[in-house]
Amino acid sequence: MTKIFVPIVALALLITMVLVMEDERPRADVVFVHGTDLFTLDPQRMSYLHDLRAASAIYEPLAAIAPDGHVIPAAADSWEISDDGLIYTFHLRDGLKFSNGDPVTADDFVYAWRRAILPDTAAVYSGLFFPIKGARAFFDWRNEMLKLKSGGEADPEFISPEEAARLAELSGLEAHRETLDRFDQQVGIKALDAQTLEVRLEEPLPYFLDLAAFGTFSPIHRKSLQAMTTIDESTSRIKEDPSWLLPGALIGNGPYVLERWRYKRDARFERNPHFWNAGNVANDSLEAVVIEDPNTAILAFEAGEVDWLPDVTADYRADMIAQRASYEARHQDEISRQLQEGRDIDEALAALPAPESGERRNIHILDSFGTDYFQVNCREKLANGRNNPLAEPALRRALALSIDKKAIVERVTRLREKISNSLVPAGSIAGYDVPEGLPHDPQRAREELASAGWTLRDGVLVNDAGDPFPTLIILYSTGSPRYKDISLALRDMWRRELGMAVEIEGKAGNEYRAKVEAGDFMVARGGWYGDYGDPTTFLDLNRTGDGNNHRGFSDPSFDALLDEAAGERDPKRRMEILAKAERILVEKQLPLLPLCTYAHLYMYEPGVFTGLTHHPRLTQYPHRLKMTNAEE
Repeated sequence: MTKIFVPIVALALLITMVLVMEDERPRADVVFVHGTDLFTLDPQRMSYLHDLRAASAIYEPLAAIAPDGHVIPAAADSWEISDDGLIYTFHLRDGLKFSNGDPVTADDFVYAWRRAILPDTAAVYSGLFFPIKGARAFFDWRNEMLKLKSGGEADPEFISPEEAARLAELSGLEAHRETLDRFDQQVGIKALDAQTLEVRLEEPLPYFLDLAAFGTFSPIHRKSLQAMTTIDESTSRIKEDPSWLLPGALIGNGPYVLERWRYKRDARFERNPHFWNAGNVANDSLEAVVIEDPNTAILAFEAGEVDWLPDVTADYRADMIAQRASYEARHQDEISRQLQEGRDIDEALAALPAPESGERRNIHILDSFGTDYFQVNCREKLANGRNNPLAEPALRRALALSIDKKAIVERVTRLREKISNSLVPAGSIAGYDVPEGLPHDPQRAREELASAGWTLRDGVLVNDAGDPFPTLIILYSTGSPRYKDISLALRDMWRRELGMAVEIEGKAGNEYRAKVEAGDFMVARGGWYGDYGDPTTFLDLNRTGDGNNHRGFSDPSFDALLDEAAGERDPKRRMEILAKAERILVEKQLPLLPLCTYAHLYMYEPGVFTGLTHHPRLTQYPHRLKMTNAEE
C-alpha cells in the first residue's frame, strides 16, 4: 500500500504546484473542496448544495441562519409581521450596496423574486415562492401564455378562450409587457420605497422568514442582467446571456466577489469592500478547488493543500470514524470535563494531545437535516393488480418493530449515525419535540403480524385461509453500496423475525425512480433532506395527493392535523399539533420506516479551522470560516 500511496501523494502535490505556478496570487486564506464543478452561480436557478454555498459568498438575501439554527437579519436589518401573519414588511439596511458600489434597493429583490417565479427562468425552487399571494396563479398563467405564443393551446383553466385570442395577436414584446403588468397587479411583492419591501402571503406561513434566508431569494443587480436580456419577438420568452455570471461581470451584494472560475478546476472569491458587514468577514479570500476523486481529496487535505472537506465520501470513511472513536475513547474523561465547562467539542479536541498511530481527530460526524428511511406501498392493490397485504397498518408496524437499527448503523453502514424512530430529525427544529416512534421489539412485531391474520405454519407465513404471504420485494437503487447493504440487512431481519419470504431487487437510478413514482414497489429505499426549518418540510411528504407521496398513503386525520396546524397562530400550539400528526406516521400508520438521521462527514483540524456550525441544518456561510495559524 505504501508503494501506491507515495506516488499518489506526489502526483497530488505536483498538480497543486502546477496550479500555483499558473496563478501568481498567494494561496487563499481558506481553501475547501467541491466534489464537482459549480453548475451555476445564478441564485434563482441553483439547487445543488455546493452552488448554494458559493451563492452565500456572492449574494446575501434578506435573512440568514444563525449557527444555532435561528433566523437572523441579513440584508434586511428588521421586519414586521402583521397580526394575521399575512403581510411581511422588510426594511433594508442603510447604505446597502452591490459589489460595484451601486445601491441595493427593494426593487432589486422584486426583480429577482419575479425571475424565480417566471417559468421562463426554469427555476428549480419556483415552488418556494408560491405561498406569496398570487404567485402560483401568475406562474400558471405565464406558463400557459408561453405555450400559446409557441403555437400550442392554452389551458382554459388559466387563460380563457377570449383572452387567448387577444394574447395571440400581441407581439412578443407586447406580451412581455403585459406579463410584467400582470405580475405587478397580481403578485404580493411590492417595493414600497427604495428600502422597504412588502410581501403578502396567501395564508399564514410560520416559516416564511426561513425561506427568505434561502439563497434563491437573493437579489440580482438589475442593470447588469437587463443589459444582457432580450425578448423573443414571437414567443415573448425571456432570454438571458449567461455571460453576466462570469468573473469581472458578476455583481452581487454578498461578502465576496468572484475573481476566478476555471472549469472543473477552481473558483476564487475575494473580499467585497462594499459589503455592509465587511469588517466582520473572517477571511480575505476563499478558494473552492474541484477534486472529483474522494480519495485524492483526502490526500490533498492530509498534505495541507486544502483546509476543509465538506463531504467525505471515500470508501474507507468508516475506518476513519473508527480512528476518531479510538482517539475519543482514550481521552473520554478529559473531553467530558471540558464539555461540562462549556467548551464545544472542537475546542475540547484541540486542547488534547496529538493523535497517536491509528487515531485521528480531523474527521467529524455531524447529524444532518435529513432522514434515511425505507418506504412502504400503502395502496390496496399492487402495480400487478394483486392485493397488497402492506395496505394493512399492522403489517407496516410489524416491519418497523423488527428492524434492529443499532445493528444497521454499527455493522452495516459503519458510520455510527444517530438511529431515528421519527421522520423529523431530533433536535433539528427549535420548539419541536419529535415523537418516540416504535422501538426494536421483535416480539411485539410478531403480535402485530398475528393481529393482521398472519401466522407461521410449518415455517411458512400464511393467513387464516392458508394462503402464503407473497414474497416481499425490497427495491433499491444501485448507485451506492449503502442501499444494497441496508436492503440485505432488512431482508435478513424480516426473514428471521417475521418468517417472511423476502428478496431484494436493484435498479439503476432512472429506472428505480420511475418504478417508485409509478407506485410499482412493495418496499423501497427512500430518504429526505429538509428544505426549510419547519416540521412540514418532512410531514407534507405524506399528505394525501402530495407529489412526493409515492406510497399512495392517505389518512384523513393526518391531513386534518396539517390543516389545523396551518391555521394555528400560536407557535407552541402549532408545534404540538404537528407532533401529533407525526405520531400518526411513526407510531400508527408507518408509511415510512425511519432508520437513522443522515450523517454528514467533514474533514478539518479542530481549533485550527473555525467558523463552522454543527447544527443539523449545516448552513455554512463562507465569511464565517477562518484558519488560525499555529503561531497565532
